[in-house]
Amino acid sequence: MMHDMKMWKNILLAAAMVLPLSAQEMEVEPSADELLACMREMTVSQGNKDVAGRIRKAKLKIPFSLSVRGETLAFQYKEGDAWKRFDVRIKEKNVDIMLVENGKARVMAPAQYAQTIAGTDVCYEDLSLRFLYWQGGQMVDAGADSRIKGRDCYVVQVPNPNPAVGQFAWVRMWVDKENGTTWQIDGYDKDGKLKKRFSITSVQRLSDGTWFFKQMKLEVRNPQNPERTIALDYLEMDDLPGKK
Repeated sequence: MMHDMKMWKNILLAAAMVLPLSAQEMEVEPSADELLACMREMTVSQGNKDVAGRIRKAKLKIPFSLSVRGETLAFQYKEGDAWKRFDVRIKEKNVDIMLVENGKARVMAPAQYAQTIAGTDVCYEDLSLRFLYWQGGQMVDAGADSRIKGRDCYVVQVPNPNPAVGQFAWVRMWVDKENGTTWQIDGYDKDGKLKKRFSITSVQRLSDGTWFFKQMKLEVRNPQNPERTIALDYLEMDDLPGKK
């Protein structure tokens, strides 16, 4: 149990901000659930960690920070002159999103998962990445579409075990076959229309040889025409200690 909780904490640290990169190579094609388990494991041991960055939408820039302490990930973001906080708490089989106000934490109602943050299009669920813990996924033969940035990827599709909770009925992820990079994540509604696309646009390499994302793009798609992007945000990380 504790191993699973620590594994999930590590993936959220690298992935909640989002998306771990590792030097490991998969020699045998995994099942979808095995791939998701690898995504949770394929990250260096972080221990206590503090990272910072910003959410950028056009000229709007919202500073944020992420601190990891035990099985709790504490997110803080600045709205106006005030800092606000929510936590992601890792449990044995899932995670809880907690709102923290006046030093007291309460479990967030599922109806709030899709609530956007500080005038951006980024919501609580986007940062928590709950879907990495969903079961029952399938590997998808996407043909030529399995290549992202010229890289061969596994494509895994995972259904929401409770479609009434959260913004997506299912998600599709592109995971680099060679190094485990999650290059793109697409979230779809119940009608199979693309709602949001998360994609890594740049990375930074650390002195120990591991990688961490530098910038991630979030596209919100038109419900009537999913090919059209109607809102664009970026999550941008400050340089991490030990960057090469």
